[in-house]
Amino acid sequence: MNWIAIIPDDLKASGHGTIIDKAQTLAVGGVDPVADAIANITAEVRSAVRTGNQLDTDPTKIPRSLKRLAVQMILFALMERIGVPLSDAQAKESDRHAKRLEQLYERKEVLEPPDSPDTTGSPVNPGMWNSENKLIMRTHPTPVPGVQFPPTGGYANPDAPQDPTS
Repeated sequence: MNWIAIIPDDLKASGHGTIIDKAQTLAVGGVDPVADAIANITAEVRSAVRTGNQLDTDPTKIPRSLKRLAVQMILFALMERIGVPLSDAQAKESDRHAKRLEQLYERKEVLEPPDSPDTTGSPVNPGMWNSENKLIMRTHPTPVPGVQFPPTGGYANPDAPQDPTS
């Protein structure tokens, strides 16, 4: 399976079960902070993936190659929620994850294809491959006037007087 869904057991398996338990213990109201963090980070990762790659039909799945990134981002979000400061190494890792997501947003990385591709959607910005440049440089051949301004078969104003012939 190329795409996976992150579950609380994935977070506990990463060796940070105490953060998960503490976040659930300190939770106020009917919202589970762990499920909320998983949903938020999954949506953020899918948003970055969507710019240049096809998504899976299951909205809870992300590419397997981004599992470590997503798990750490979820843990960092939970640590922030319960008031545990990030260490210097964790802060650097968080910055590295943000840069990787930025690369995905900029379509600089192609990921593995989804297990069940969403055929209704397509990448947000699939690109304009083999299109003309917006700026026509000097090396580009200049079109002849007949192509630039095709003859229309007469004057724009048919009631106007004819041009004088010399």
